[in-house]
Amino acid sequence: MSVNFDSTFGFDPGVQDSSMAARGLYATMVTWCDHQIYTRPDSFDGTFDLKRVRSVGGNARLVRELVENGLFEEVGEGVYRVVTRRGLAVFGSFKNQKKPLTPEEAVELHEKKAAAGHAGGKASGAVRRAKAEANAKQNEADAKQTASTSTKQTGSTTVPNQTMPSSSPNPSGPGSKQTVSIAEVEATAMLDPFTTAWNAYPRHTGSRREAEAAFAAALEGLDGIPAVSAANLIGAVIAYAKTIDQPQYAPNMSRWLTNGAYLDWLPTPPKPRYTWGICDEQWLQEHILSQVPEGSFEGSIVGSFWANVKAGGNPEAQARHVVAELTRKGKPS
Repeated sequence: MSVNFDSTFGFDPGVQDSSMAARGLYATMVTWCDHQIYTRPDSFDGTFDLKRVRSVGGNARLVRELVENGLFEEVGEGVYRVVTRRGLAVFGSFKNQKKPLTPEEAVELHEKKAAAGHAGGKASGAVRRAKAEANAKQNEADAKQTASTSTKQTGSTTVPNQTMPSSSPNPSGPGSKQTVSIAEVEATAMLDPFTTAWNAYPRHTGSRREAEAAFAAALEGLDGIPAVSAANLIGAVIAYAKTIDQPQYAPNMSRWLTNGAYLDWLPTPPKPRYTWGICDEQWLQEHILSQVPEGSFEGSIVGSFWANVKAGGNPEAQARHVVAELTRKGKPS
């Protein structure tokens, strides 16, 4: 039996964030699991409970700390598994370390291997025959499809719309397509904002329940941190994930949220608009912004508007002129 702790063990973010007592419990449970794998390879599923932890001197607080730091994984209610990987700790090879078999065990093992080999041979033969039949049917179908396509191409070609992100078959009619707009994709993502963020986050160690609680806390803006919208928080997760080349070194999601690291990845709020006289933000919103395509009141037309207003022009008349001009031009590309 052997367990290999990497020389970079102490540099792992999860290890660095763990107390010495928690590190000791982690090492103890890794070696305990290694021993179980060796002595009970057919019955040990790699998990343990708090009762086992307490039997080696640990406690629930240390377990929670290790789950939070990504060194233990909670796989069920009160059931845990150690996290092992290169750079942290890995179970060693058991080659030439097994206990000698008794004569009865040797005979039983031989019979099991012989039966498995016979069954495997029959299964592999059946698989090969089934695969050959499937390939033949597919080739026949491809040939029919090719012939059908060639017959139908008589002079006009329909070019599919390339602007839509995706399409799916419409069961209401053969050959028709149902396009999915970006707005629909965004709406689907917002049906369960946490799951969307969880799937986008680069590392899925630690407790999902704690990550969900931290996500909800970030939305509410607890502990003096301002509240954030679900859309912006998902955007922060996606922006952060794009910068991670080695996900195994990223903190688990609950710690990333609890520490407020997401604040560095939130979208930059737009700069406040220039205002003058009666033309404050509310006035601009009412007289111009709410009546023109989004993003169109920018650039030179803004400068012209303020120049005319400051020169003594009637603000409402100038606003009507801007609205008419921008409505004519439409939404900027």
